[in-house]
Amino acid sequence: MQFDQIGKLIRMTKLSDFIASHRDRFDWKENNIFAFSWAKVTRRLEFLAVIESRYRELSAAFIANSEATRALAKPGTHPVTAEQAALHQQGYQLGIQVHLEIEAWYLFAKIVLDDVARAVEYYFGPARGLALDSHDDLCARIEKYVEAKSLTVETELLAKAAELKRRISDIRDYQISHEKSPRTMQGTTWSGAGGVCIQLGRLFPKESEMPVQTEDLIELRTELERYLDLVVAFVEGNESKSRLALAPIKE
Repeated sequence: MQFDQIGKLIRMTKLSDFIASHRDRFDWKENNIFAFSWAKVTRRLEFLAVIESRYRELSAAFIANSEATRALAKPGTHPVTAEQAALHQQGYQLGIQVHLEIEAWYLFAKIVLDDVARAVEYYFGPARGLALDSHDDLCARIEKYVEAKSLTVETELLAKAAELKRRISDIRDYQISHEKSPRTMQGTTWSGAGGVCIQLGRLFPKESEMPVQTEDLIELRTELERYLDLVVAFVEGNESKSRLALAPIKE
């Protein structure tokens, strides 16, 4: 088993261990609902792991294709050779495939963030006018929600939630799911870490229209996992304020 696969299993086990051990605090009904509310998160983290595996392979193939194409380029004007045409067609198909994996990752990563917000709200209960129905809701309302529920929260969690809104939620919302401009162009580049990224720009751009680029998914996954660690610490640090019914004390 490769090191990165072992790392994924370790990280998944950490969150799974939290769910498995913490659920025992509650009675049989709340025990199960608590576990299933968080199982949504672990299930879709597995989706991300599948996407990331394909993304790594496709990134490597796309970069190799691009370098091979560049190596065949000669100064001046020349007819396209059969080898160059084949590489161009292969590169186009690889670009389509890796773009699919990138967009899919952002879609599911946003769902993970939304599921976390809802799991937190279920754990501590609703607060009037402060629903945590999405990650965007959590970012906008968490400080007032914490105050309403008499909870304590670390500033690092607030900062990381806002950071992932910008780096994941906003990219998914404004550059993928709800991108509407007929002038939008998608290009392909890659990061220093070796992961392919989508470049989004506009034809005939206005001064306010700056290019946007997705990030290396493996690096972004690390930040998502850090956020999950902070959320788990937040829940555990405020567990006495949970709205869930505790399990009977064993005599």
